[in-house]
Amino acid sequence: MSRSFFLSALLVAATIAQQAAAQEPKVSTFEKRLRAELAQSGGLTAEDAGRRAEKSSADVRAKNAAVIAAAADVDKALIAFAPRLTLSARYVRLSPIDAPSLGPDNANLVVTPAGEGPLPPGAPLVGVPGSALSFPVILNQYSLQANLTVPVSDYLLRTAQNHASASHSRKAAELNAQAARDNARTNGQLLYYDWVRAKLQQVVTLQGLEQTEEHVKAAQALRDADRASLADVMNAQAQRARAELLLEKSKTFTLVSEDRLRTAMHDGSAKRYAIGEDLLGPLPARPSGDLATLLSEANANRPELRALSITSRALAEQKKATRGAGYPRLDAFGNAYYQNPNSRYVPQSEEWKASWDLGLQLSWTPNDTATTSAAAAALEAKRAEVHAQQAGLRDALRSEVFGAYRGLREAEIGIRTAERGLAAAEEAYRVRAEQYRYGRATSVELTDAESALIRARLDLVNARVDFHVARVKLLHAVGR
Repeated sequence: MSRSFFLSALLVAATIAQQAAAQEPKVSTFEKRLRAELAQSGGLTAEDAGRRAEKSSADVRAKNAAVIAAAADVDKALIAFAPRLTLSARYVRLSPIDAPSLGPDNANLVVTPAGEGPLPPGAPLVGVPGSALSFPVILNQYSLQANLTVPVSDYLLRTAQNHASASHSRKAAELNAQAARDNARTNGQLLYYDWVRAKLQQVVTLQGLEQTEEHVKAAQALRDADRASLADVMNAQAQRARAELLLEKSKTFTLVSEDRLRTAMHDGSAKRYAIGEDLLGPLPARPSGDLATLLSEANANRPELRALSITSRALAEQKKATRGAGYPRLDAFGNAYYQNPNSRYVPQSEEWKASWDLGLQLSWTPNDTATTSAAAAALEAKRAEVHAQQAGLRDALRSEVFGAYRGLREAEIGIRTAERGLAAAEEAYRVRAEQYRYGRATSVELTDAESALIRARLDLVNARVDFHVARVKLLHAVGR
C-alpha cells in the first residue's frame, strides 16, 4: 500500500508542477504580444492621424472660409481708393403743355430784314404774329450721363484707415485658421494615443485573463490532490471572472477610442487600424528649453494670441475711419452728358448733343457727428474686450505650458518607475507561483501577485503613452 501511495503522490506532484509551471511569468510572451501590436508595416501613426484630422476638420474649413471673406474685404477697401464712376441712361416722357410765347397775345410783331442799327429809308417792315417767338415742347427726353466723383476728404480720413483695418482683419483670420489647423492636428494625435492606450491595455488584460485561467487549473489540480480547499478554487474562479470583465471593458474602450479617432479623421471606411509607432522603442526628444523659455516661446508663437493682438490694431484703424465719417465731406466731381434734347442748348431741338461740367462739393451732416462718436466709443469698448481676452489667454497659456511641462517630466519619471515596478512585480509573481506550487503560498497571495503584475504592466503602458501625450501637448502649447 505504501508503494501505491508513493506512486500516487508522484503523479499528483507531477500534475501540480505541470499546471503551476504554466503560471510562471511569461515576460517574453507578453513583450512579444506588445511588440506585435506596435510598429506594424502600413500602420497608422500620430502624424498620419493629425494630418488627416486637420485636412478633414469642419472648423478648419470654416476658418478658411473666413480668410476668403476677409481677403474680399481687403479688395473692397482697396477699390475705394479709385474715383467713383457712375454711368446712367434715362428716358422721360413729359406731359404735353401749351408752348409758351415771348410775343404779345393777340397781336403782331413788326420785323425787318434789315441789319442792326437805325433803319435805312425805305427798309421793308413785315408783321408777324406773336406766337412765332415760342419755344418747342419736346415730350420725349433721352439722356446718357457719366459721373466721376473723387472723395477727397475720404482719402485723408477714411480710405487708408479702412484698408489698414481690413488688412489687419485678414491677417487675424489667417492666424485663426492656423490655430484651427493646429488644434485639429493636435486633437487627432491625442485621439490616436488614446486609441493606442486602449489597444495595449487590451493586450495586458488578455494576458491577465490567461494567467487567471492557469491559476484556476492549478487550484483545481491542488484541490484534486487535497492540497487546496474549495474556497481556493472558487477564489481563482472569481479572479478569472474579474479578468473577463476587465477584458470586455478594455475591448469596449478600444472600440470607442477607435470610433472617436475615425470620426476626427472623417474616415467612412470600415478598415481596422493598426499601430504604426513603436512606443516601446527609444523615446523621442523632449522639447528643448526650460520653463521660462517655453513660456516666452508660447507668448510669441501661439497664433491665437497673435490674432487677438492684430484684431486690436484692426479695431483701432476702424475707429479712426468711423470718426472721419463725422467730419465735413469734400468731393470733386465731373459729369459728361449726351442728351436729346440737351437742356444746355436753347431753344431745344430733337438732336443728340454733348456737354460737361466740373465742380467741388462740400457737405456736412451734423447728425453724423453724434452717431460716429457713439460708434467710435463702441469700437473702443471692443478693443478693451480684446485686451481682456489677451490677458485671459496669456494666463491660460501659462497654465497649459506649465501643465504640459510638468506632465512630460512626470511621464519620464513614470516610465522609469513603471519599468522598475514591472520587474519587481514579475519577480514577485514568479516567487509566489513557485511557492504556490509547493503549497507554501495561498491562493489569495497568488491572486494578489497576479493583480500586481497586471497593474504593473498597465502602469508601463500608460507611462509610455503618457509621455507621448505630454510631448504632443507641450509642443502644441508652445506653438511649435
